[in-house]
Amino acid sequence: MSKSLIDTIRDRRSIRKYKSDPVAEKDLDQIIEAARLAPSGTNRQPWRFVLLTDDSEKQKIAGAVIQPFVLEAPAVFVCCLDRKAYTKGLVEKRMKELVQMNVISEEAAGYIYKRKMPEKVDEVVIPAGAYVDLGIAVEHMVLAAESLGLGSCWVRLFNPKQVHEALGLPEQVEVVALLPVGYPAESPSPRPRLSREEILLWPQ
Repeated sequence: MSKSLIDTIRDRRSIRKYKSDPVAEKDLDQIIEAARLAPSGTNRQPWRFVLLTDDSEKQKIAGAVIQPFVLEAPAVFVCCLDRKAYTKGLVEKRMKELVQMNVISEEAAGYIYKRKMPEKVDEVVIPAGAYVDLGIAVEHMVLAAESLGLGSCWVRLFNPKQVHEALGLPEQVEVVALLPVGYPAESPSPRPRLSREEILLWPQ
């Protein structure tokens, strides 16, 4: 019997030791699908990913990685944002789709159209909301991995510029995080968490 969502959330751990067993392609596809289905502001879907599974591919980013366990995982997702998702043409396209689906009104769309939006990719300054959207997508991936019996670990301690250069990614793409995925070779105990009373400001 599959676990409930809340049990999946409770059981999730940051895994830093992995077995050498490869991850099945169908499982990696499910993890990518979990990201693809994530919500985002005005449905911009700014996330992009690179999947590294061969040792030779992972070695390309070895110089940028500070924590060796990242490269020891059988699969590593390089999690990125695409500036193109924030150019005027694509934003207007997404808004028209939402209007046609009766998700938002013409009036609400008009409010967004009036905002100054960059025409070109190199004029885009990635907004804070983009990182929130990517975070939602990556957490979908983390929970999908857990549901499949796989471990993962958010990694931000690395050199994004070096990863970008090593993989020859387009200029419009910004590398934000790494997500190693594989079968856990450890079973960490739960980390301390704040109590309900500490995180719920009102009502107490």
